[in-house]
Amino acid sequence: MIGAALMVASCTTKNEQKSTTKASDSSEVKKADSAINIVPAKVANANELGKVMVLEYHLIGYPEDRWRRTPENFEKDLQMLYDNGYYPVSVLDLASGNLNVPAGKTPFAITFDDSSAGQFRFIDENGQPVVDPKCAVGIMEAFKKKHVDFPLTATFYVLPAIKPSLRLFAQPEYKKQKLEWLIKHGYEIGSHSWYHAPLSKLSDADVQKHLSMFVKEIKAFIPDYEVQSLALPLGERAKNKTYESKGSFEGTNYDHKVVLLVGSSSSVSPYDKTFSSLAMQRVQAGDEFWGPGAMVKSQLKNNSRFISDGDPATITIPESQQDKLNSELKKNYKIAIVK
Repeated sequence: MIGAALMVASCTTKNEQKSTTKASDSSEVKKADSAINIVPAKVANANELGKVMVLEYHLIGYPEDRWRRTPENFEKDLQMLYDNGYYPVSVLDLASGNLNVPAGKTPFAITFDDSSAGQFRFIDENGQPVVDPKCAVGIMEAFKKKHVDFPLTATFYVLPAIKPSLRLFAQPEYKKQKLEWLIKHGYEIGSHSWYHAPLSKLSDADVQKHLSMFVKEIKAFIPDYEVQSLALPLGERAKNKTYESKGSFEGTNYDHKVVLLVGSSSSVSPYDKTFSSLAMQRVQAGDEFWGPGAMVKSQLKNNSRFISDGDPATITIPESQQDKLNSELKKNYKIAIVK
């Protein structure tokens, strides 16, 4: 379970007017508890304890395969999500509960592992590099222009020291330019480790070395950027999970607020008491029974998806699920109950 201090901090990001001061004595605790405000739900079908999805993509190109999505199928995925009332947010916002999502919409996040060329490619146009419309970034940028109410973003889990075909989008002359472009245009950069070594095979010291060296290499290009999330290589966890989130090597530190697994499962709500930002599930791309299309159908059929009330300061939940709510959140949010 995510620690109480972290949850309170993430809640305050959603509603910055609330205090993050931890009660230091019984009178302060009593004061915080008395501030709980149970109000009638404004959106009848809202359920902010429902399931959310973090989508996991790898290669974008041809042909369609287990770890490859064609450009056309990637765009099809985006259209399916748009048509079914899903709303894009960043991994960090989803994990922290910092969700400013329109009423009736369901938040989801997009991730890309391995930094291959099909994810982000420049092509020459009159002597200038421009984004290839057939790469993932180009498809998302075009989709955003067409659907201005769908502010697409994604987190790219890159590799700075892997073989050239996966090293920072496989165009060495544009490494710095691409990383800067992504940040400027509202995307996130995440760690996929130094060169994709499975952490389960490494000693505690080597886990810290590989994750710290990632930071050192990325900061050579974007020195002021703080990487805050990790997608585990091959989904394999470190022997000591503590070092997945924090550690250091030769003066370089890392501090991951989010750790993503590899799998094909939606996640519980960030407001659920069982939620952990350091072990978030993902849904692998594809048209199989474990893909996003199948997950959307299942969530619609079972009424199990997160549905926003449209108010970042309020958490709306079904009366029957009150016991699932992280009780720490009552100190910083209004809680609305759907009867």
